Amino acid sequence: MRHVLLIFGLLLTLSAHAVTPQDLEKAIQFPVEKYQLKNGLTVLLHPDSSIPAVSIQQWFRVGSKDEVPGRTGLAHFFEHMMFKGTKKFGKDTWGKFLNGKGAETNAFTSDDYTGYYINAPAEHLDLLLQIESDRMRNLSLDPKDVNSEREVVKEERRMRYDDNIEGGIREKMNEIMFTNLPYHWLPIGSMTDLNAASMDDLHKFYKTYYSPNNAVLVIAGSFKPEEAKKLVDKYYSGLPKEDIQRPVIKPEAPQTKEVRAVIDREAQAPTVAVGYRLPDVNSPDNYALDLLSIILGQGESSRLHKQLVYKKEMALSVYAASWNQVLAGQFSIGAGLKPKADPEKVLALMEAQVKLMRDKPVTQKELDKARTLFMTDYVDGLKRVSGRAHRLASYEILFGDYTRIFSDLKKYQEVTVDDIRRVAKLYLQPNQRNIVIVHPKKVSGGAT
Repeated sequence: MRHVLLIFGLLLTLSAHAVTPQDLEKAIQFPVEKYQLKNGLTVLLHPDSSIPAVSIQQWFRVGSKDEVPGRTGLAHFFEHMMFKGTKKFGKDTWGKFLNGKGAETNAFTSDDYTGYYINAPAEHLDLLLQIESDRMRNLSLDPKDVNSEREVVKEERRMRYDDNIEGGIREKMNEIMFTNLPYHWLPIGSMTDLNAASMDDLHKFYKTYYSPNNAVLVIAGSFKPEEAKKLVDKYYSGLPKEDIQRPVIKPEAPQTKEVRAVIDREAQAPTVAVGYRLPDVNSPDNYALDLLSIILGQGESSRLHKQLVYKKEMALSVYAASWNQVLAGQFSIGAGLKPKADPEKVLALMEAQVKLMRDKPVTQKELDKARTLFMTDYVDGLKRVSGRAHRLASYEILFGDYTRIFSDLKKYQEVTVDDIRRVAKLYLQPNQRNIVIVHPKKVSGGAT
C-alpha cells in the first residue's frame, strides 16, 4: 500500500512544483521479482495487497512485424482466435464464465506484440493461470470458428480503415513511410491476405509464436509470491519451447526526399497528416521527442493549436505524437481542417512551426509544462495494480528490462531545451516528410 500512497503524493507534488529525479525514482518504486522457467517463460511477480484483486498479463513477442507479405494480419487474427477456446476451456470461458466471476478480460495487437489480460478477484488466481497456460499451447482452432472469425476481422477492417478517415490515413502513412520494414502494413492486414490465410498458416503461426520462450507472464495484486510460483510451475513448466525463426528484416535506407499520397474520401472537410521516421525503441533521443510532441501539438496551449485553430482559424483540431517501435519509430502531426481551408497552406504553416523548433530553442516554461504533463500521465498510469501490470509487461517485451519503469522519468527530467532543438533538427527536416492529404469527394446527391 505504501507505494500507492507515494504515487498519489507525487501527483500532488507535480501539480505544485518541480521534483528532483531522486524524488521521482523513490515515489514510483514498487516490488517486483523476475525469474525464468527452463522452457524460457519470463515471469514477473508484483505483490500488492491493497485490494483483493489480481491482474494477469500474458504477452507474446509477436506482432505484425513478424508477418510476411502475402500473409499479413495473422497476429491480429490470432488475437481473435485466442478467445475461441480449448478442449478444456470452451469459448464461453472468456465471456459468461469469467464475467460471472467478476473478471474483466481483453486483448490487443500491435506491430511489435500481442497482449492478453484478465483482471479478477484474487481468489481466482489458480483458475486464471490454468486458463491462460492452457490456451498458450492447446488452442482448438476449429475451422468453423476460423472462418466465422475471419468475417469478423474483415468487417473490423472495413469499419476502422476502409470506411474511416483516421484509419485510412494511418494505413497510407505506413505504406509510404516504410518500404522495407514490416511496418509497411498494419496489424489489421489486407483483405486479400485475410481471405488467403489457411489452416496450415494458422497452425504454424500459433506453434511458433505462442510458445513460453516467446512470452512474458505478469502476476500483480493480492497473492503470496511463493504460492504463485508453485502455480506457475504447475501449469507452465511442462509447456514445450519452440525454435523461433523470425522473418529476415531489410533495413530502410535514409529518407532523402519528401513523399506524398492523396486519398479521396467522402468527407465534409480536408485532413492533412505529416509523418517522420524515427530511430528504434532503444534510442535515447525518444525522451526528447516525446516532450517535443507535447509542445508542438498536444493540448490547447500547444504551438500548432494556437496557430492553426486560434490564430488562423483554419483547423478544427490538431495533434502531434511520437511513438516507439522495436524496429523504427514514428513522429506524426496532423490537422482536421475547416471545410474551405487549403491543405497546402496548412502544410506550410505546419512546416513553419516545425522549422521554429529546429531553428530556435523552446522556452524553459514550455519544456517544464510538457514535462509535467507527461510525468503526471505516466505516474497516473501506475496508480492501479492493472496499470502497473500492463507497464511491466510492455517494458519487459519492448526492452527486455522492466526496471526502466523506475528510471525513465529521470531521463525525461534531464531533457534540456537544447535537446528538443537537436532532435527536431535531426529527425524533422522537410526532406524527411511523408505527407497524406485527404480530399473530400462528392457524395451521392451532389453534397461535399
